[in-house]
Amino acid sequence: MNRLLIFVLAVVVAILSTMAVRTVLLQAPAAAISAGTPTALAIDSQGAAERLAGAVRFPTVSLTSGGPIDTAAFRGLHAHLQTSFPRLHETLTRDTVSSLSLLYTWQGSDATLNPLVIMGHLDVVPVPEPSLGEWTHLPFAGDVADGFVWGRGTLDDKVTVLAVLEAVEALINSGYTPRRTIYLTFGHDEEVGGRYGARAIVDRLVAQGVKPEMVLDEGGFMGAGLLPGIARRLAIVGIAEKGYVSLRLTSTAEGGHSSMPGTRTAVGALARAVTALEANPFPFALEGPTRNMIEAMAPYLPVGQRVAMANLWITSPWVQRALEKNPMSAALMHTTTSPTMLAAGIKDNVLPPEASAVVNFRIAPGETVESVIARVTQVIGDSLIHIAPIDSVGVGPSAVSSVEGRAWNVLSAAVQGISPSDPPPVIPYLVMGGTDAKYWGPHSDKVYRFLPIPLGDGDRARVHGVNERVSIPDFATSVSFFARLIQGIDQR
Repeated sequence: MNRLLIFVLAVVVAILSTMAVRTVLLQAPAAAISAGTPTALAIDSQGAAERLAGAVRFPTVSLTSGGPIDTAAFRGLHAHLQTSFPRLHETLTRDTVSSLSLLYTWQGSDATLNPLVIMGHLDVVPVPEPSLGEWTHLPFAGDVADGFVWGRGTLDDKVTVLAVLEAVEALINSGYTPRRTIYLTFGHDEEVGGRYGARAIVDRLVAQGVKPEMVLDEGGFMGAGLLPGIARRLAIVGIAEKGYVSLRLTSTAEGGHSSMPGTRTAVGALARAVTALEANPFPFALEGPTRNMIEAMAPYLPVGQRVAMANLWITSPWVQRALEKNPMSAALMHTTTSPTMLAAGIKDNVLPPEASAVVNFRIAPGETVESVIARVTQVIGDSLIHIAPIDSVGVGPSAVSSVEGRAWNVLSAAVQGISPSDPPPVIPYLVMGGTDAKYWGPHSDKVYRFLPIPLGDGDRARVHGVNERVSIPDFATSVSFFARLIQGIDQR
């Protein structure tokens, strides 16, 4: 008995000692260093703001309903870009893809080097009519006031398009010529899936044999308080994104008068199906991009949390259970189930022969559209409920990109160059929404997602929300970021 007790104590001491040592040795990584000194560029902040404002004035709205879009607005935006960036349009090749998307090619001097791909999108989400009265400046007025550019697209995602073009124009004016070819790809339908814009551009480049050194799209942010437990400003960079599929569940039963219901009703069967899905969520797992995120966060957490995060080899079950209690962190660890639409019946005393619901799933890495449908079918267990994607289309989760190697280091250096006196930690994470970058997933393991705008209080709610805006200095910061990225990836 004494020997057993001594053995147990020895094991406990060994575990605690290991945990203590791992925690003490856990250090924040040194700031990434650029391979060379970027050329200092003169950026006309006010002029850049006016050109972004001009782009906002074109209502390039994508409609989720699939309704007709204002093609004249897109073509007007194309013309505005051509007028605003004359040297760029003299130097780069511009191709129109799927009528409304744009592909720019800046030919490099060394054809043996893999190219850089920078993505953005020209379209924006609609503005709900009832919210117009809440806007300080009308969403498509493109006002420049109080130190901000106001309007739809100033955070998502005309800001990226214009910042990239400003950076390239400034680099050309400085005499810069890239060694590696650079592709600028701007889709016209990202807000509704990017199937005709970004996907067509990716397909074209892949068919030409393009193998990117790096792909960068929107998706991550920089700001304070972005992750629980860390108050300081940091940058979260997407290294993967969830897939999605919306399934329509259609329940059938015999209709008739409500005074004589049978043992099965369409509404009742549908309700049981939805309840079963919510009662049986997809399993949680602290792995993949979310584990990468937790491990990268660990050096910046308070000491108690740092001990837990530095020792996931033994603490992961408890850490996972804690994370499951928060909706945001829980969503990072599994495929989510969200009933969003219901339809049944035409009269209160008539049993409908059919009832339907739409359930949206955001698919975590490790699952597929097919595995989601199979699990939903198994959980519902009712052969009289038909299950199918609402538009016969679903998108699986993207591949997970590397957080090691040259591409990640170059990106990190460009991000930390936003605030060189206090470089923000660069934290990888799983993007829960969708971006056009997903179409590069099957072709590259160096696909990243980051919007180089330092977000302030309330800015995250402005994306797709009311009073979308960007400060003029922050927009200038994003221009400098892209200039550093282009020069950084070009170094040997």
